[in-house]
Amino acid sequence: GRGIAPFTPDSNTLVVVDGQDIYSTIKKSQQNGKIPRFRRVRGGGELYTSDTVMQNPQFVKATTLRHEEPHQDKIYYFFREDNPDKSPEAPRNISRVAQLCKDRGGTSSLSASKWTTFLKATLICVDPVTKGNFNWLQDVFFVPAGDWRHSKVYGLFTNTWGSSAVCVYSFGDIDNVFRTSRLKGYNGPTPEVKPGQVREGQEPIPSPVPSGCCSCPRWVSGPGDTSCPRHPLTGAVPSLSPDKGSIHKVVELPDGVQNIVEIQVFPNKDPIQSMILDHARAVLYVGSSSRVLELPMDMCGAYRNNCHSCVLARDPYCGWANGSCLSLALTRWDPAPHQGEIWQPKSETFPCLHPSLAQNSRW
Repeated sequence: GRGIAPFTPDSNTLVVVDGQDIYSTIKKSQQNGKIPRFRRVRGGGELYTSDTVMQNPQFVKATTLRHEEPHQDKIYYFFREDNPDKSPEAPRNISRVAQLCKDRGGTSSLSASKWTTFLKATLICVDPVTKGNFNWLQDVFFVPAGDWRHSKVYGLFTNTWGSSAVCVYSFGDIDNVFRTSRLKGYNGPTPEVKPGQVREGQEPIPSPVPSGCCSCPRWVSGPGDTSCPRHPLTGAVPSLSPDKGSIHKVVELPDGVQNIVEIQVFPNKDPIQSMILDHARAVLYVGSSSRVLELPMDMCGAYRNNCHSCVLARDPYCGWANGSCLSLALTRWDPAPHQGEIWQPKSETFPCLHPSLAQNSRW
């Protein structure tokens, strides 16, 4: 349908389905011009972003986020765009996160179909040891939580030197930036209702409201740019993909990051193009240019039913019970006679099927 499938093969597209609503960056007509927009194409009335708020955007990923109050539900999308700073030392592209209120357009006839709640902020990914910058956002993965503020964003970044890094952000931190930061390019008094803020129902927005979000392409939520948190996320299991057709299963623990296992997905080492994790089924979908494979996240058989390997791997999907390395995602069992958080930095002893010096796993 229009706005859902591109007219020509194009990787710079996003489609997000949220209940009855469908959001897309795909042109509805071949004659729509070259300026990409983020728009709602199905569900409620048409909404789209203004042509001046993004500069040649390259879209990466988008998601919706439900708040306690339905009128505060948000859309977040991640993208790269041309840097308005054209100085030689400035990076060519900037990585951004944009926020939109799901159902809020303008109130006048001229802006009724435009998202007037658009905000964007810069994503910063810096190695705290080397101080190296990673400017180019390549992919994004979302880890939901019961409280939307604790939901995490894993961003994969690269730089001009061919290095890559993963930075982690929480939606609580991103929301705080949009709520509290001053507005770049606007020096007037702080309005009663900031741009991007939604009022319940159809309450009128008091004047004056700064128009910088519509008139200034450099307008971002700054200077408090969203930066990479220093603390790790306990139990988060991202899968990282190098360019040789394999994936790394990595667990982030309070005492650091541990690479659990590397899996060769495609026999011909085809480069991996995309990965999507189904949380409910604990399944990872991996795609190359020619095929898609389904991989279980609870690959406990990789530890060959060895107690030492099963326990010391610290795999959140696997545990030792009844003489086997069993899946925690699909099995409900009592880990008696001993219980313990295997990621805690303390010495623990776990009884194995055949106790021996080698199999009494301690750290």
